[in-house]
Amino acid sequence: MGRSSSKSSLQFWLLLAASVVLSAMVISLFLKVVKVMIYLLLVLVLVPIIYLALKKAVATFRNPNTKLKTRD
Repeated sequence: MGRSSSKSSLQFWLLLAASVVLSAMVISLFLKVVKVMIYLLLVLVLVPIIYLALKKAVATFRNPNTKLKTRD
């Protein structure tokens, strides 16, 4: 009787260790996916803002004197 009890106890600890390792792997993968999604979301939010800022900055620098001269 003592052997079956120790065998089930060993099986319990092995299953517990395997479930902890698998849970850690799933959480790690989930956090990596969330990190990539947040990065993409921030890029998608910032692109129009930066585009409009650059467009406005280029428009302020542009005046008739900055045009290229034509060749003769």
